[in-house]
Amino acid sequence: MSFRREKYVEKGGPDGGDGGRGGDVIIAATDRYSSLQFFATKRTFKAQAGEPGAGRNKHGSDGADTTIYVPLGTVVTDIVSGEVLADLVNDGEQVIVAHGGSGGRGNAAFATSVDRAPRYSEEGIPAEERRIRLRLKILADVGIVGFPNAGKSTLLSKLSSAHPKIADYPFTTLSPNLGVAFSPDGRRVTFADIPGLVEGAADGRGLGNKFLAHIERSRVLLFLVDGSSVDPDPVLAYHLLMRELEQYSAQLAGKPHLVVVNKIDAISPQRRTGIRVRFSHQGIEPLMISALRNEGIDSVIERALTLVQQTPMPPREPVTHVYHLKPSDETFEITRLPDGMLCASGRYLDRIVHTTDFEKPFQVSLLDQRMRKIGVEKALRRKGARDGQTVMIGGRVFTLGTEIPKKR
Repeated sequence: MSFRREKYVEKGGPDGGDGGRGGDVIIAATDRYSSLQFFATKRTFKAQAGEPGAGRNKHGSDGADTTIYVPLGTVVTDIVSGEVLADLVNDGEQVIVAHGGSGGRGNAAFATSVDRAPRYSEEGIPAEERRIRLRLKILADVGIVGFPNAGKSTLLSKLSSAHPKIADYPFTTLSPNLGVAFSPDGRRVTFADIPGLVEGAADGRGLGNKFLAHIERSRVLLFLVDGSSVDPDPVLAYHLLMRELEQYSAQLAGKPHLVVVNKIDAISPQRRTGIRVRFSHQGIEPLMISALRNEGIDSVIERALTLVQQTPMPPREPVTHVYHLKPSDETFEITRLPDGMLCASGRYLDRIVHTTDFEKPFQVSLLDQRMRKIGVEKALRRKGARDGQTVMIGGRVFTLGTEIPKKR
């Protein structure tokens, strides 16, 4: 609230400017990142607040937006409502997860022919606050599935220029890895390697079940089994892997797949033939490779490319759209809270309550007039509200009176 006061200028009038708008919090997808590990240490993000207005009709500057970058394939969900806000799969896609508040109007905005010197201003509307969950579903053409030490990381390192950690103990891979492979004619295919599964993974054993969501977007699955393993043998290992996927998700288990038998350099030619025959009897034509010696790698890329080209892209996560009332919509609804208190709420009603400075009687009187105009008091009384009873209006608790609801 401000008035123009200059020498030789009489009755300068009100010149209080409006407050600036707060910035938005935006989540944007980028191909520069491949994991959500950054959010293990930083979990709270705020946009810049708008600046207050000033005299001489100076409007406050708007606050700057805050953009949070996440890897492609991130699903953004509201924790409280369960609403899916976005499924970001393309570079540059973004969604506003929390809108900034609106600046209040200065007293210059309230000048009329009747009241030329208003001595009141308006409070701003608070910004949105949200608790959200980020879940990454890696965008890969081919998802590599296998037991620990089957050679998944070694295979990925041979297929692409990726450099995953490789060691001779189980669960070397603790986070998903991505690699891009190219066929001799220049065609591109992306592979994803996830931590190894163990029997019972669908029930929570091991690490792999925590990462199966990463390959839900894969068009094709690659079952990698250890040809040198005895317990389980390669054929049994394939069926165990398939069973774990079926228990986790029938849709995931139903994806097109290829079977790759690794470490054939460690077994005899007779056993290779026996493994191939057993798979053939079940209608499966396995690829026999040695990732360590770089044998059969090109055939894996060719077979994977063929299946990928025949398989459509998986659908996105369905986004829940919630209808929001326009600011000019004066409709509201009366509900009863669990403790029995009546509650009146609506977009316009919430706004006029939030923008009222209850320390200024004129604004309280103006709020009462606005609420009577849209019928808030009548609606509350029809629902059984009586004088002296506490009610919630626009997110604040009032005591219903004969004239103006008294804010508690």
